[in-house]
Amino acid sequence: MNIMRIRNFCLLLMAFVVLNSCSDEEEELIGNWKTLGSFDGDARGDATGFVIGENAYICLGYNAKAKALTDLWIYNSTDKTWKQRAEFPGVARYAAVSFSVGGKAYVGFGFDGKVAYKDFWEYDPTTNVWTQVEAEFPGVERYYAVGASIGDKGYVGTGTDGGSPLKDFYSFTPGNTPGSGTWAQISSYEGSKRAGASVFVIGNYMYLLGGTANDGNPTDMQRYDPGRDVWEKVLDLRNTDLTSDDDKYNNIPRAYANTFVINNKGYITLGQTSMSLSSTYEYDPAANIWTERTAFSRSTRSYAVSFSLGNRGFVMTGRSGSSTRFDDFFEFFPTAENDEYDD
Repeated sequence: MNIMRIRNFCLLLMAFVVLNSCSDEEEELIGNWKTLGSFDGDARGDATGFVIGENAYICLGYNAKAKALTDLWIYNSTDKTWKQRAEFPGVARYAAVSFSVGGKAYVGFGFDGKVAYKDFWEYDPTTNVWTQVEAEFPGVERYYAVGASIGDKGYVGTGTDGGSPLKDFYSFTPGNTPGSGTWAQISSYEGSKRAGASVFVIGNYMYLLGGTANDGNPTDMQRYDPGRDVWEKVLDLRNTDLTSDDDKYNNIPRAYANTFVINNKGYITLGQTSMSLSSTYEYDPAANIWTERTAFSRSTRSYAVSFSLGNRGFVMTGRSGSSTRFDDFFEFFPTAENDEYDD
């Protein structure tokens, strides 16, 4: 009798192993990260980036020698080359924020290792000239904030002033002459103050998630409707009923991560909690769900730069630990099969 029980137990154990193996095969993740070579400038972390037309830009940050930078680089997506442009004329800094509106970019906030800033500068790519924004930002100085643009306005908010996280948000409407424009405070979301959060824009909505707060990594995702000046919580990342019956979706919350948009879906990758993360997730706003995609396949990092060019998503630079800086450059293909040798 005991022998029969042992036999039955062994058969059940084998069946369990086989079923789990099949399940793992069925859940093979989709998406491929492709290496695009090296960025021409210094390896760096905590830079900021923006897109104007068909070109992407990266500026500021600090390098492996912990030197704050002022350089600006343009990536031509047609001939796939980098070229240096006019240097940022303000104080060298990192952890700044940027957005682009009306064919011009706006760069501000940041930290130089001692002082936090709240000045903003306008960059005109047609003249390759920087002009300081005349209107003073109405909030406090800060760094590790977020920035985005919707229609004819730019939006900035959250971050830290060096003492505690923040949650206030503001809009900027450019004027008709270089450096002109107006700031206005917009409504605030219901949730934690945070620094190192992430945003992406799909349609006419801005989505805010992640970051680090006084009580850890926030697990909410907020959506801002500029037409109504209203924030709405669209997803609680702890509530797996909205995503999957697998609690691995609780891994989405993180700080100092990267986001981009491809075909009206948002993506988040890299960043950190109590450890560095490489996992990648896709958000479908129509279904209000997250789906796990292939993890970032190279060195994990935080404080990198990411951007979208058309329906293409890119990640570059970043840092790991206190001394490692990166100058590599990647593109993500969300519907391709993973190819670990694709470099």
